[in-house]
Amino acid sequence: MPYPRVPALTRRTFLASAAAVSAGVVLPPRSDAAGLREFRIRAGPGRAQIAPEPHGDTPIWCYDGSLPGPEIRIRQGERLRVAVENKLNEETTVHWHGLRVPNAMDGVPHLTQAPISPGETFAYEFDAVDAGTFWYHPHHRSFEQVGRGLYGPLIVEEADPIRVDREVTWVLSDWRLTQTAEMREDFGNRHDMMHNGRVGNTVTINGRVPDVFQVRKGERIRLRLINAANARIFGLDFGNHQPAVIALDGQPVEPHAPEGGLVVLGPAMRAELILDMTADAGSRVSVIDRFYEGLEYRLVDLAYAGNPLRQAAPDWPVAL
Repeated sequence: MPYPRVPALTRRTFLASAAAVSAGVVLPPRSDAAGLREFRIRAGPGRAQIAPEPHGDTPIWCYDGSLPGPEIRIRQGERLRVAVENKLNEETTVHWHGLRVPNAMDGVPHLTQAPISPGETFAYEFDAVDAGTFWYHPHHRSFEQVGRGLYGPLIVEEADPIRVDREVTWVLSDWRLTQTAEMREDFGNRHDMMHNGRVGNTVTINGRVPDVFQVRKGERIRLRLINAANARIFGLDFGNHQPAVIALDGQPVEPHAPEGGLVVLGPAMRAELILDMTADAGSRVSVIDRFYEGLEYRLVDLAYAGNPLRQAAPDWPVAL
């Protein structure tokens, strides 16, 4: 599919679009692309059970009241339209991380669009040119808006996907919480801004501190990983499993074992793994984050059910 041509953004067209935003929804021109998928998401305050009990809910910002935001899943070649409603008390935008989109749809405030004002809605529309694992988040004051929970996965499926038993998305992030599981209100402090960013003290998968992830012996999983943390780098050790990396940052790669046995993800990076469940039924295998020497911790346990799916891994092709 040819990459769509986008008219140059002039001062006149920018001011015109800004005026339209203040009036309500901005709908970019329709195209003749086969298949239009429409979504609507709402950015606003919410609450989430980030820390495990006995802690209570933590006030957050999120899309549609969920953490992470709803997974947007479409097929390669389809056209996507997402109307974003702003229920925050400040301006926001949405950036479609890793996707090739027209410049006017890139979500950069005061450059490619006027920010979405509180109470207003902006509609993003573009063709899903590439298949892969992507994510969406604000590009307006993102050091705080993303840090408070405004992010979600966007999956573009291949026309002919590889065969697996199950496909799973893990959105990894971290949070700087108080002892009572409240958000630390020190976003943008001088120390963080002068160093590597905001590193949290609580790590989550899909918005929660996980305990176990249920699997079955012989199962083949396509695991999509997204690092939504502001500054934390993950180096995941899957124990005696041997994950095969099949895509990085939304692009297929030759299937290979991760260097040093660790799946490394810097902030905003994505990776896709083929993970064969090869341990014994009824066992547990810990996934350990070993990136920071001396600060290793257990991320989650792969908990095997007592009834295996099959006795050995399938021999299906894994290359994208």
